[in-house]
Amino acid sequence: MKQTRFAYIDDGKSLHTLGRFSEVYMSQETKEVNDFRQERSSGKDSTKLSIFPYGPSSGGMVESVYFDILTEGEKIEDIRYDTDFKNRAIKFTGLSLEEALLRMERMNGVHAASYSSLFCQICEKSMDMEITDDIKNLRVLMMEAERISSHLFVVSRLTGGASQNIAHMNTLLLRENLLRAIATAFGHRYFFGVNRIGGIGRPVNVKELGEQVMRISEEYGEIYHTLMDSRVFIDRLDRSAIIKGEQSSGPVMRGSGIKRDGRSSHRYYEGVQFNVPTSNGGDALARFIVRSEEIAESASIIEQAISGIGDIKLDSQDVHAVEGIISGGFMETPSGDASLILKIKSGHLEGIGFRSPSVLNMEAFAESIHGNTFADFLFGYESLGIWISEMGDFQ
Repeated sequence: MKQTRFAYIDDGKSLHTLGRFSEVYMSQETKEVNDFRQERSSGKDSTKLSIFPYGPSSGGMVESVYFDILTEGEKIEDIRYDTDFKNRAIKFTGLSLEEALLRMERMNGVHAASYSSLFCQICEKSMDMEITDDIKNLRVLMMEAERISSHLFVVSRLTGGASQNIAHMNTLLLRENLLRAIATAFGHRYFFGVNRIGGIGRPVNVKELGEQVMRISEEYGEIYHTLMDSRVFIDRLDRSAIIKGEQSSGPVMRGSGIKRDGRSSHRYYEGVQFNVPTSNGGDALARFIVRSEEIAESASIIEQAISGIGDIKLDSQDVHAVEGIISGGFMETPSGDASLILKIKSGHLEGIGFRSPSVLNMEAFAESIHGNTFADFLFGYESLGIWISEMGDFQ
């Protein structure tokens, strides 16, 4: 099914919906869902405008996506996007929970810890399965290390686009050092195969990871302050793709001055002390500031998580059959809050509904780029941390 602004399962009789930042689903009679088809059509009169097709992108962006940009000279008047230009459908229904978990963590590999933790949490809740505090803290550690890696990647895209070559290469070096430290501690640089329902799937050794992460955070702090003193860099991001309001997600929403972070109300983060950075500009610069400050907060969270981890046992709990259970949950990924709702029967998935933060952020980007110049396109888009891979169809 196509992703919408909310996660839902339609079983033909009832529509089971899951709102943002919620684990409780609501049911109502089936009705037509306005899903936007992950495509936005222009409402502008294009008779006096030029339609500039941009894509399928390859060199400038990381993933394939198609844009039609309506321009009048250098000014962007409107934009239409099609994330289905290179269609990506992932089949989950009929799979065992273990098989579905493997696909979930690979749906967007760079955010595998967040999505596998979300999937495991929902399955565990549906089975009334309690996991240990050690496992909760380990998942928090994984997700925060992943958040730092993801934010460093976004910063590298922005600095590269602004020709800040030294900052660009140093940021990529820090990210590579972090990924190598993660691989040493967890056996895989993107946490593949670590999470299992009820526990973990391989031995881990996180004793030295905290010091390495703190060192990387401190080194990035120096890069951050240097960039904030660079008038050239600031000018490229300032006033680019201004987004206001709650119809966005994660650092994008917090860059609009809205202090909302799914971690603050998530059970895994109970007792964890951290600040929620915000900025009021709503532009690419504000989003850069939020991400940079979140890196330091994530490093602090990792220290707290490691202090709460004792001896982690490999023996995960038995995955037992449940009949006709519908269960949902959310997770604050590096790009924002994601919602997932599952219908489980006899240890298999009978239905799935998903909404990624990139769906909200792509819509926000399409609205925000109006009035900007074409030179602002890269900085507006890259500052949102959108991943086309997580916007695909779920079947």
